[in-house]
Amino acid sequence: MSLLIDPGRRSKQRIRKAKVMEKFIKLVQEYPVVMLADFTRVPADHFQRARKELAPNIKFYVIKKRLAKKAAEMVERKGLKELLERMPQNLVVILSKEDPFETYRKVTESKAEVFVKPGEVAEDDIVIQKGPTDLAPGPILTDLRAMNIPTKIQGGKIAIAQDVVIVKKGEVVSKQVADVLKNLGIKPVKVGFKVTGAIDEEGILYLPEVLAVTKEEILENLSAAISRALTLALEIEEINKYTVRPLTTKAVLQSMALATEIGWITDKTLRPIIAKAVAAARALKEKVNFE
Repeated sequence: MSLLIDPGRRSKQRIRKAKVMEKFIKLVQEYPVVMLADFTRVPADHFQRARKELAPNIKFYVIKKRLAKKAAEMVERKGLKELLERMPQNLVVILSKEDPFETYRKVTESKAEVFVKPGEVAEDDIVIQKGPTDLAPGPILTDLRAMNIPTKIQGGKIAIAQDVVIVKKGEVVSKQVADVLKNLGIKPVKVGFKVTGAIDEEGILYLPEVLAVTKEEILENLSAAISRALTLALEIEEINKYTVRPLTTKAVLQSMALATEIGWITDKTLRPIIAKAVAAARALKEKVNFE
């Protein structure tokens, strides 16, 4: 049933919100994977490029958090309400026909470079590299020299004389530094979609730290776990279809060793017993210098 019942009695704004919720409901019913992400500071052109490159299997839908919660009350989608508890500040809903891990990889691998803001903490060292700039000498030259950035004039433009780490990882960026970096056209911050959670068609919730694990890492961890489990099962002599052959081999070798040790003669132990006796005789001979 449409949410736009008796539109004559509703304002245009309420009708518009109802349409937004209707589309949200349709999308979460159509796509098996629903993912939430924060698009804070993601440039509009980067956002549009991601939409275009990942279509048609992956779709981006921007909706206000309040409307998303309200719409979730009107649709039966297992795990959706739990997922919406992880809504970020600037919400974009990502709908996908691919598995959650592949969707996460494609959504997060692309980054955009942006200017750093005053007060931000540097995630990595911020470097002003040696080379020419497009800046003419002026007040900016005074700012650069005040920050101990070696400069020179080349062709009527400012040039950086050598590489300089202007902000170290973990330090707070000052307004002066942020302004200088912007004037130099340096965009040291990489931004992208920050996934906060996802559900699959079964309603299973995937947290970002789980989604960040690659398929190769999963297979490697699974292989290591199987190996450890098999080692433990053999150690405690747990018999199952995976341990019965190595445990049988181990038992046969142990019984052979015991039979040989006590001199129990069978068609399997005759040769090793004779070899043991010969070795013992030779050792005795050498000890008493018997010729």
